[in-house]
Amino acid sequence: MRSFVIFSVLGQNYGVDIESVKRILPGRELTETPDEGKHIEGMFQYEDSVLKVLSFRKAIGKKSYEEELAEMFPVFKTYHEEWFAALKHSVEAGEPFTMSTDPHRCILGKWIDSFHADDEDVLVLMKKLSHSHQNLYSSALELLQKRAVSVEEASQMLEGSIRDNYTDTLRYLDSLSALSDKVAAELQRCMIIEGKNGNFFGLNIDEVEDIVHIEEGELHEVNETQYMGDFMQVSAILEHNKKLVTIIKDISLDKRGA
Repeated sequence: MRSFVIFSVLGQNYGVDIESVKRILPGRELTETPDEGKHIEGMFQYEDSVLKVLSFRKAIGKKSYEEELAEMFPVFKTYHEEWFAALKHSVEAGEPFTMSTDPHRCILGKWIDSFHADDEDVLVLMKKLSHSHQNLYSSALELLQKRAVSVEEASQMLEGSIRDNYTDTLRYLDSLSALSDKVAAELQRCMIIEGKNGNFFGLNIDEVEDIVHIEEGELHEVNETQYMGDFMQVSAILEHNKKLVTIIKDISLDKRGA
């Protein structure tokens, strides 16, 4: 019987032997380490030691969570600028409004619904963003109903409460963007890993999915040495909950051959 911690990064599942995972912590802000490689996101104090933290995303050649957020926030903002312009055009031209009026179905609403936060600053901003965003969409429904009765009243509402909620939504998005390092930390988990040389380090991942206990025969061993990026060796493939899980044998802070 073998046990693995299953975690996800960018929608893909990976596993590491539970014996090498010493603790799983919430994501945290890190002290920068400018002299280290780009795959090292920083370091933090853990018990009596200072641990370096390896970004799983960067180790496999992908963008960090913070880099992803830096691209995501402008997309959220542009979508709602277009949304408000379309609503305004619908009122003024009398044409149907074809964009979403459900705050949980737009790209920002889906992200808000999936978000979890522990940091107080981020949590307060997220609550304010969620509140203004939901008010914006519920007001839009009321506006569209009002327009069928009075275009003038609908126009006043558009330039009143709806514009206020729209402005607040964009303002809170800008505030979160300014805290992207904290937001990125809130959206990740840090596994404390014991490397093969006995040294400990942190591994930033997206989310812990499960802990599984399986028979040796359930693992599909790879026939020859396979590496994932420059820092990890793959040992097997596991099917779990109808998904393929890449089992990682060794994780190192240093590149192969370094």
